[in-house]
Amino acid sequence: MKHAISDSLVITKRQLLQLIRIPEVLIFSTIQPVMFVLLFRFVFGGSISTGIPGVDYVQLLMPGIFVQTVAFTLAGTAVGLAEDMQKGLIDRFRSLPISRAAVVFGRTLGDGALNIVVLTVMGITGYIVGWRPSGGLGNVVLGFAFLLLFGYALSWVGVLVGLSAKDARVVQNVSFIVTFPLTF
Repeated sequence: MKHAISDSLVITKRQLLQLIRIPEVLIFSTIQPVMFVLLFRFVFGGSISTGIPGVDYVQLLMPGIFVQTVAFTLAGTAVGLAEDMQKGLIDRFRSLPISRAAVVFGRTLGDGALNIVVLTVMGITGYIVGWRPSGGLGNVVLGFAFLLLFGYALSWVGVLVGLSAKDARVVQNVSFIVTFPLTF
């Protein structure tokens, strides 16, 4: 058990180092949700009424965009695993004396860490465009904790998809088919 945990942390470190080596992953992981916030807030926001007196549209928009963003974690996990399989990395890991579960645990933990960064950027963006959480600090922190758990759970669906379909392009399409209806 101790061996599996330390192996998983090594793979998680690998995931996080990839964000430094390939900063585009981090950049585009944060730009897309920010674009959704700006698009739905300023392009569509003026034409959508909440139907609730005194409640601005942005108060309902941000929770939906938060959930949508962590749901897309599924695709990143799935595509990353499929690429690792295509490149033979998983086979190389299998030849090493590491826990078999470490690769998927490390991948999901790394993607969970990325979610922390993305949700922080989104929270700041939401605040800038007028989102004001009204449930108190404890409830906001609890809400973000649930979002991270939801994203982590969905990353395991991504593991299933990524290990089932061997080609990254197929995995991306399957991930989209799974995620798109779920987010809307």
